[in-house]
Amino acid sequence: MMHNTQLALGLLAATLMVAALSACAPATMPTAGPVCDPVAAKGMALKDHCLTCHSMTKQKGGPSFKAVAMKYRGNANAEANLYGHLTSDNLARMPDGETGYHKCIVKENPEKIRNMVRWILAQ
Repeated sequence: MMHNTQLALGLLAATLMVAALSACAPATMPTAGPVCDPVAAKGMALKDHCLTCHSMTKQKGGPSFKAVAMKYRGNANAEANLYGHLTSDNLARMPDGETGYHKCIVKENPEKIRNMVRWILAQ
């Protein structure tokens, strides 16, 4: 009987610990996928002048990062597609229908680019 009581108390303690840890987790914490360093990503976006045409939530010359993330949501190839867009001189369609070449950031370290891609997709 003593063994069953100890087992039940142990299970109860474990359940309470999991519940407490879950309650402390930030609501915006991603549940799956690679993590990113948002400070480094935003620094790279500033350094490479991405925020001249893009913003976090509002459309400027180009779509907001939130709109980009929504466009790619559910796409298994999202990271690869966005990485390819940022590292090649693709044509980009502007909100007014005009097209122009998107700035290529291939000179950056590939892992830094992947980090920024993950950050954009996390918006």
